[in-house]
Amino acid sequence: MQRITLKDGREVDFKPGQVKDIPGIVDLYKQVYQGRYTLREVSDPVILKRKLEDPNYFWTLAFIGERIVGSVIFAIDPLNKLGKSYAAVVLGELRGQDVMRTMVMQDLERLTQRTRTCDVVYATTRTVSVAPQVVLEHLGFQPMGIFPNVRKVESFETHGLEVFFRKASMELRRKSPILVPEVREFYEIVRRVLGLEPYQKAELPLCDPRKMGDPMHFQVEKDEKMLLEQFEENQQDDLMDKVFFPFTEPNLLFQTPDKSVEFFVNFNEVDGNGVIIGYKVGSNDLRRSLMWFCEAASLSGMRYIELLVNAFRPDLQRIALDARFLPCAYFPAMRMTVTGGREDYIVFSRSFESLDFMEMNLVSTNRKFLDAFMKCWYEMLVRCQPDFDEGWRIV
Repeated sequence: MQRITLKDGREVDFKPGQVKDIPGIVDLYKQVYQGRYTLREVSDPVILKRKLEDPNYFWTLAFIGERIVGSVIFAIDPLNKLGKSYAAVVLGELRGQDVMRTMVMQDLERLTQRTRTCDVVYATTRTVSVAPQVVLEHLGFQPMGIFPNVRKVESFETHGLEVFFRKASMELRRKSPILVPEVREFYEIVRRVLGLEPYQKAELPLCDPRKMGDPMHFQVEKDEKMLLEQFEENQQDDLMDKVFFPFTEPNLLFQTPDKSVEFFVNFNEVDGNGVIIGYKVGSNDLRRSLMWFCEAASLSGMRYIELLVNAFRPDLQRIALDARFLPCAYFPAMRMTVTGGREDYIVFSRSFESLDFMEMNLVSTNRKFLDAFMKCWYEMLVRCQPDFDEGWRIV
């Protein structure tokens, strides 16, 4: 792998991470984040070892001598030819000296050019400064949305979604997504960035987001081994709608006492972040089930939750919106289909906290995504207000 020389003459070597590097990796993230980093795979030695030995994870480290000074992880979904770059970090004293850009560039070239393992690679960037966004965009990544208040390090942070597309991925992409009104502005921003075709309109009846239907009660199962077995069993028996959410496994199961409704979720207890991996509702109404699941999730400590929805399923887009989820990002060509094409997905999120956008520095396109999100947020706020009682009107 490439070596670079710093301004002071020190040389930085880039090497694949190994099990023997675990103590140094843990120490690096502790130094940079003072123990506040929320991802377990960089702090839990057991998980760290599993990732380092997994052929679908490519972990690159930057060394000065024997000291680890930088790290970045690339996860690979070979079935969908999809990659994810995350947990990128470099010591503060080395920022601005090309260490991070070189690490990401080398791995990106390996995965998308030399081996063609991935047609699409995405990354999420912190927005406390513009530097991570600028580094990725100089490498060919494109801004595709935001994740409002998604993580908490010192305070709640909004992250950006950046995506790198090989030309082949866009050639295989299914054209003309079918979108409900609230999603269209996100697509139009992406369309201008990538030069995409117009969308198809879907106009579906709205449900009142204030009306949740009869209460549903959920129990929470935390035994990961048991719930993973149940997750696989449900898939094998075709009992579940599996939500596409790559690189993530469930660690919580929310289920009704009669087990007629089940939501499999990945939940980070440190910062309250959750994602829906799959669900089973049977003959129950999906919107009602989703609404009451969110109530249970909030009570269990979840403060933010994400859901991916196919851009060709306007029915599910409407259900998500009427369950108070809001669109925040649009991901073209995200998933491979059984016929070898690629389909777009929309990221929906729901926050159970007051939104805070004060500590943000966004590149211009991400400001447009924030504007689009805030329009949806305001519209939802209006929809959720009590009906005005005509009898109390002042004449």
